[in-house]
Amino acid sequence: MITVSKDKTFALTNAHFSYVFRVSPEGILEHLHYGGPLRDPLDVAVHHLRTQREVASNFQGGPYFSLADTPQEFPSFGTSDYRFPALHGRNSDGNTVFSLHYKNYRIVKDKPRLKKLPSARGGDSETLIVTLEDPLHKLDVELYYTIYQDYGVLVRSAKFKNKGEKELQLQHAFSSALDLPPHDYEILHLHGTWSREFNEERIDVPKGRFVVDSARGTSSAAHNPFIAIVEKGTTEDYGAVHATTLMYSGNFSLSVEKGEFEAVRLLAGINPFNFHWRLKPGKKFCTPEALHVYSDKGLRSMSHIWHEFVRDKISPERFRHKPRPTYLNTWEAAYFDVDEDKVLHLADKAKEIGVDMLVLDDGWFEGRRDDTSSLGDWTADEERFPNGIPALAAKVKAKGLKFGIWFEPEMVNPKSKLFEQHPDWILHVPGRKPSLGRNQLTLDLSRPEIIDYLYGQIDDILSCGDIDYVKWDMNRNMTEVGSAGLPKNRQREVSHRYMLGLYDLLRRLVKKYPDILFENCASGGNRFDLGMLSYMAQNWTSDMCDPIGRLDIINGCSYLFPLDVTAAYIGPSPNHQNGRVSSVETRFNAGAFCAARGISLNEDDIDAHKDQLQSLMAFAKDSAGDFVGGRFDRLIKSKNEVCWQYTSRDERTVYLAYFHIFAAPNLPFRRARMVGLEADADYMLVEDGSRYAGDALIQNGMPLPYVATGQVNDKVRYMAKGDFSSYLFVFKRA
Repeated sequence: MITVSKDKTFALTNAHFSYVFRVSPEGILEHLHYGGPLRDPLDVAVHHLRTQREVASNFQGGPYFSLADTPQEFPSFGTSDYRFPALHGRNSDGNTVFSLHYKNYRIVKDKPRLKKLPSARGGDSETLIVTLEDPLHKLDVELYYTIYQDYGVLVRSAKFKNKGEKELQLQHAFSSALDLPPHDYEILHLHGTWSREFNEERIDVPKGRFVVDSARGTSSAAHNPFIAIVEKGTTEDYGAVHATTLMYSGNFSLSVEKGEFEAVRLLAGINPFNFHWRLKPGKKFCTPEALHVYSDKGLRSMSHIWHEFVRDKISPERFRHKPRPTYLNTWEAAYFDVDEDKVLHLADKAKEIGVDMLVLDDGWFEGRRDDTSSLGDWTADEERFPNGIPALAAKVKAKGLKFGIWFEPEMVNPKSKLFEQHPDWILHVPGRKPSLGRNQLTLDLSRPEIIDYLYGQIDDILSCGDIDYVKWDMNRNMTEVGSAGLPKNRQREVSHRYMLGLYDLLRRLVKKYPDILFENCASGGNRFDLGMLSYMAQNWTSDMCDPIGRLDIINGCSYLFPLDVTAAYIGPSPNHQNGRVSSVETRFNAGAFCAARGISLNEDDIDAHKDQLQSLMAFAKDSAGDFVGGRFDRLIKSKNEVCWQYTSRDERTVYLAYFHIFAAPNLPFRRARMVGLEADADYMLVEDGSRYAGDALIQNGMPLPYVATGQVNDKVRYMAKGDFSSYLFVFKRA
C-alpha cells in the first residue's frame, strides 16, 4: 500500500485512492496527487511548474521557486508562503519563522494509537511516518499517514518534538494540510444551533479564506467538524469529493483558502484562536487525527465510505453490529419529579408497551428538584430514593427490563455541595464573575484531582453491576476559560487540556465497564464528533424531537455518521421545541432510521396511544438488528419531500421512508428510484405481499403514496390527509 522511490516520492494507494507527494530538491514536501487510484503512482507528473513569477519571493533565493504557489504537505510561514500555515509559533529566537525540511521516513505495519487522544483502530493497514525538521530551532515534526487495505479513509496526524534546549511555543499546530490544484470547487459544510443541527450549506469556494470552527470548548452545533470540497455540480451519484473531519471534541478549525493562483488549501486541526502551547525542551505535542475521504462517485459514495469506517474503526468495537435496545425515558413522563415508586410504575408501563429498557433521566440525585441545583453531587436523593440507585436498578431488572441512567458530570451548579467545598474547581479567571449557562458552571477537567473525583462518583453507581446504559449529557459551552491548576503563562492551554482530561475520564470508565452502552448527549448535537464516538457507541442527535424538524438534521448528519451511532425517541405533541402537532406514526417514522429508538411520553399519552406504541415498539425490536451495519441512502430531499432508503447488512430487507411536509391539491405523482438493490432479484412489499423486480425499482422507481385531499380510490396507496404525513415501506428480498 505504501511505496517509496529512490528520489523520495511517497505513494499511498489502495482500491479507493492514491495519495502522492515527494521531497523537492529544496527539501520541501511537495504534494502531487490525491484522487482516484493510480496504476503507477510513483510516476505521477509534477504539476508545479518552475517559472518566473513577477514580484515573487523566491524560497531561500533559489531561482523560479516560491512556496507561495507550491502545494505542500505541511506548510509554515515566513519563507515565501503567505497563505495560512499548518505550523506557526514562536521559536527560540523570539520570532515566528520556522522552515521545515525533509529529514527521514519510516514505514510501520498497522497503525500506532495516540496515547492521550482518541484514535482510529488499525488492522490491515500501514503507516508512513515522515519527519521534517527545523535544524536551526531543533524542532522535529513527524507526519503520520495511515492507509487501510479495505477502507477509503486516509488518517493523518502530526507530532511536534522540541529537541533543543530552549522553549518553543506553538500557536498553529494543525493535524493536516491538503493543497488541491485549481478547479471549480464548492464547499459543503454543516451548520446550525441547538435543535437545528446539521443544516447543509453549499457555496462556491471564495477567494480568500472560509473557516468553520469552534471556540466554545466543544466541537459545537454551530459548525460540525466536517467539510467537503466538491467539484461543481456534484450530486449524490456524480462528482469528485474531498471530505475531511477531525477526531476531536473541542475547539477546532477547518480552513479553506483559495490563494492568488487559484489553488485551494484545506487545513484541519485544533483552532489556533486562543491556543498557545509551551513546548519545553524534550517534550512532545500530538495533534488529533484528521480523517480524509476521496470519492469520484458523488456524495452517496462518500457517505458509504465514512459510514463503514466509523462503524468498523471508531465506534466501540463491543457494540459493532449489536442491536440497540428500545427504551422508555422518564424525562417527559415526570421531568424532575421522579422517585422510586414513580420509576417502578413507569417500568411497568415500559413492560406494557414492550420496550427493552427503562432510562432514569435527570432528577435522581441529592437535592435535584429543578435545573438550579445539585449538579456535582452524584449521590441518590435519600428522600426520593431511600434504597439508592443500585437497589432501584435491581428492582427494574427483576421486571425483565434493562436499566439506564442519566449523568451530566462535567458541570456543577453554584447551589451544590461540591461547589461549596471546591469553588476553585470551576473554569474561571481572576477578578471576573463567571457566566452561567443553564444555571451551570463548568468543572475544570484539565485538573487530575477533578477527573479522579468524577470517576469515583460515577464508579460508585456503575459498580452495582445492574446499569446497562448511561446517557452522558453536557449542556453548556465554556466561558471564562481559565484554570487555577495552571500558571499564568499556560492559560491558553486550558481548553485542550480539558479535552485530554475528559478523554482520560471516558477511557477509564469504558475500560472498566465495556458492556455498558454509553450515549453521548450535548444539548443534542453540540458535541457530535468522532472523538466522543470513539468512547460512546451512540449519540443523541438533537433535542429537536418534532419529526419535521428532525428531517434536515438526520439528512445532514448522514453525510458523515452511520445510523448505527444515532438515537431518537417518540416525544410529546405538541412538540416542546416548536409547538408542532404531529401523529405518533410520523414521530416514529422520522426516528425509525436510527439504531436506538424509544419513547419519552407522559403516562396519559402512553395510555392514549398504547396499542399503537406497542405495535411500533414491536417493529423497532424486530428491526433492531437491521439498523446496525446496513446501508443508508438519501433519495429525495426538497423543501416539501424527503425520502430515505435503508438496506440491512445482509441485504434481505429494505426500508423506504417517505415524508410529505405540507399538503396541497392536485399534486404530481412521485416515485423514488431505489439504489443498491440486486437487479435480478424480486422484492416483496411486506404490507400486502406485492412483488417488484429489483431492476424496475432501480430504473423505474417505487411509486410513492399520494396525499389524500378529497375522495379516494381503493386502487391507490394514500398517505394520511393533511400536513406532516409519512409512510414507511418494508421490502423483503424474495
